[in-house]
Amino acid sequence: MEKLEGYWMEAQNLCQAVDEHLKETQAQYQTLERKYSKAKRLIKEYQQKEIEFLKKETAQRRVLEESELAHKEEMEKLQEKVGTGRRDAGCP
Repeated sequence: MEKLEGYWMEAQNLCQAVDEHLKETQAQYQTLERKYSKAKRLIKEYQQKEIEFLKKETAQRRVLEESELAHKEEMEKLQEKVGTGRRDAGCP
C-alpha cells in the first residue's frame, strides 16, 4: 500500500510540474501572440504611411514638373520678346 501511495504522490507531483509548465507555456504563448499582433499592426501602419508618402511624392513631383514647364514657357516668351525688341532696335 505504501508503494501505491508513493506512486500516487509521485504522479501528483508530476501532474503539478506538468501543470506549471503548461501555465508557463500558455503565458509565453500569450506574450508572443501580443507581440505578433503588435508587429502586424506596425507593419500595416508603416505600409499605409509608405503609400501616403508615395502619393505625396508623386503629387509634389507633378507640381514641380508643371512649375518647371510654366517657367520654361515663360522663359521662351521672354527670350522671344527680347529677340523681337533687339530686331526692332536694330541690334544683332
